[in-house]
Amino acid sequence: MASSNHQFSDLCNDIFALGPRIRFAGVINKMGKLVAGGMREGVNSLENKADSSKLFLGFALRSEMRKDFDAEFGKTIYSFSERDRIKLASFPLNDHILRISMEKEEHHFTIIENILKMISNTHT
Repeated sequence: MASSNHQFSDLCNDIFALGPRIRFAGVINKMGKLVAGGMREGVNSLENKADSSKLFLGFALRSEMRKDFDAEFGKTIYSFSERDRIKLASFPLNDHILRISMEKEEHHFTIIENILKMISNTHT
């Protein structure tokens, strides 16, 4: 487990290197616990710490629920949402979820494309 956490930390660092507008890169387990990564240094979270725990659990639940439709639609490659203040994306990694957030101004297509390349090389 420790080596996968190290691998996840490296992945988060590689994602932060994609651009300064990436606010958060973290890997969450099935129980919604952050196991690697976090907020970019010097960037404040939009929610408080207690709400972060609820958010992570919600991400984990939604990711598991999406699997109910894998037979009909195929496996989820990533999910994306854009909100008034932020853009969010989730990428399933076997028993974990990679979650990122970025500033609204960020060009998310390029970021998502680069992340998909990263995870296909190391996490499939």
